[in-house]
Amino acid sequence: DQLKLSVIETVPRGDQPSWVKDGKDYFEKDGKMYYTSVSEGFGNLEASKRASQAAVQTKIVEQVKNTIGVEFGRSLETGAYEESTGGYLKDVFMSNVNKVNVSGIVIESTYSERIQEQKGSESKIYWRTYSLASLPISTYKDLVKRAFDDTSKQIEQNKSAKEMLQEAEARFYNK
Repeated sequence: DQLKLSVIETVPRGDQPSWVKDGKDYFEKDGKMYYTSVSEGFGNLEASKRASQAAVQTKIVEQVKNTIGVEFGRSLETGAYEESTGGYLKDVFMSNVNKVNVSGIVIESTYSERIQEQKGSESKIYWRTYSLASLPISTYKDLVKRAFDDTSKQIEQNKSAKEMLQEAEARFYNK
């Protein structure tokens, strides 16, 4: 039996907004980083919205921390560095990134579809909700700066790590 999905209701009413149609997980526009997320399978519209909004907020926090970590790793690797100091530095930096509280996330919009799923004689109805959230790029830059500052304080006594951090920071911003 073929699986057939039909949208039987939308909230708000109407076609999918462009940010849903585009299907992009991430895009930048007007000084903000935008992330999207979808959750489905809920019998209740409010539960579907809450799950989708929680998912997109978690996604932003993880993505921001991951991006900072990847960029930091890249800026470290482009320098000729001593392995153990580099490893130590990355650990200290990432522990600071992971402690950073990502605030300033705004839920910009949600779009929900009530789906009817038909397979043979079996039918089920559930909600699928898309959420769009944003974080100002300036907030992202503040998080990066805070991670560098905290790391710098923690490694104050380690001269080679401190020099390496300063070089990595310069490369981070000049990529």
